[in-house]
Amino acid sequence: MKGGDIIIECLKAQGVRCIFGMPGTQNLHIYDSLLRCGEGLINHYLVRHEFAATKMADGFSRSTGEVGVALTVPGPGASNASTGILEAFTDCVPVLLITGQHELRFYEKDSSKMFHGLDQMKFFEPITKYRGKAGSVEEIPILIENAFKAMLNGRPGPAVLEFPMDIVKGNGNLFVPGKVRRSIGRCPSSKDVSSVAGKINSFRSPIFVVGSSVIHSNAKKELKELIEKIQAPVAVTRCAKGVFDENHKLSLRGTNGFMFRQAAEFADATVAIGCRFTSLDTENWKLQLPQPIVQIDEDANEIGREYPCEASLVGGLKSILTALTEEIEQGKACWKQPLEKIRAEFFKQRPLPLLDEIRQVLPAESILCVDVHSLGYSTFDEYPVDQPRNYLYPCIGVSLGYAYPASIGAKIGCPDKPVVCFSGDGGFLMGSSEIATAVKYGVNVIGIVINDGALTSIKASQQKAFRGRTIDTNMINPDFVELAKSFGAKGKRVKSLDKFKKVLEEALVNQGPTIIEVLMEDNETQLVDSINWLKSNPLRSP
Repeated sequence: MKGGDIIIECLKAQGVRCIFGMPGTQNLHIYDSLLRCGEGLINHYLVRHEFAATKMADGFSRSTGEVGVALTVPGPGASNASTGILEAFTDCVPVLLITGQHELRFYEKDSSKMFHGLDQMKFFEPITKYRGKAGSVEEIPILIENAFKAMLNGRPGPAVLEFPMDIVKGNGNLFVPGKVRRSIGRCPSSKDVSSVAGKINSFRSPIFVVGSSVIHSNAKKELKELIEKIQAPVAVTRCAKGVFDENHKLSLRGTNGFMFRQAAEFADATVAIGCRFTSLDTENWKLQLPQPIVQIDEDANEIGREYPCEASLVGGLKSILTALTEEIEQGKACWKQPLEKIRAEFFKQRPLPLLDEIRQVLPAESILCVDVHSLGYSTFDEYPVDQPRNYLYPCIGVSLGYAYPASIGAKIGCPDKPVVCFSGDGGFLMGSSEIATAVKYGVNVIGIVINDGALTSIKASQQKAFRGRTIDTNMINPDFVELAKSFGAKGKRVKSLDKFKKVLEEALVNQGPTIIEVLMEDNETQLVDSINWLKSNPLRSP
């Protein structure tokens, strides 16, 4: 069997359902194998820029929990796709980038002299969990199996595999490893669990901070049972949004928001579960967490890494949370009144434009993909979700242009869920060529574009830091409605915000992609007032 056929057979065995990519010279034989061996089992989606291939794979992976796969040529194709790999690395998303490569006999040549030349193993080393290049046909199954093991175990992350043209065209015996499953970490000893449970029981008013490892470990149910027994409040990291129902009376939503800050002043301890304490979750580690800290994680290397902790447990989060729940004392009545007051104060502030309308129109199971823009930042605290994987955002790398390609990947992964992209004009233009992909494959995704004619958050940051001076943050935009129609998508324009809700409701029943342009050039003050780091007050007036 040809090497390319073995690649596809191994991907099928791992449950790969789709690939996002673009054919080119060094991967043509992989594509031919995909056509012959993957037809009806692995669907391919042609992107218009390799930047979008890994973003679509990322959106697919975050929304489904499966590995997202991209396929490009090496060199510029791979480097274009590297932004998506960086995002997957920082946010712990299992994305696999497969590339072709020149023949093995040229590997000794200077890569800078080669067509599409790039030493990809060195290039991707800092931003992947696993990298591999095939030196023979026999190595293909081993590389694919190792990549999936690395991507799915521990904290997930991306991998890159490189297949030389002569290996893909060569012949070998078919060997297909079994499907890789995420390993379930063991529970610590009952003595250790009892010790930590006793520590938590000794706290008068603990506060919980929860990270995305609870999602990866499929431990949402166990977390809820623990929290409802102890009756203590929960804040989640950016990557963990939805792991605890944000409509729950014990939810503080994000760690950067008003509710968490207020609750932290009342708390006498922190219980951190499966979180990495990233720079954005902790404001460059300036966030004062209530002491002492108890840390629970599947990765021993994270214990005490960013904040000192007094007690810890390492192992499988499902089993740890189950064991802790059995030993945790019932209820923390001291939280009832402070939480009611904090939440009441938060919810009486004046609502931001569009967010309430989007939440009212979209069914609970809908997926919202948010780009980097002024109103998008506020969705962490002011757009509630009750399930993980229904809210996608480039949380740590924060790459502009993420949301539209990711929303296409999410809709392909979850065709029965409504999927909406919520972006600013700057970010949307970076991925707008992928309207062609959505139209070509009939991907029914809605793109909401805030057209305010500026990189508003950066413009406001310049004004604040430099006595009102700005440089190159105003933009010239296309007619987004006509842009959408030129690709064959539907386009709608909202000039008055009170018309937005009806337009969104109509878009939900459309067949095929729709772009909704919301004109907000006259709302700059309102938009700036939504940005946490630019606010003069923590809450808006009612």
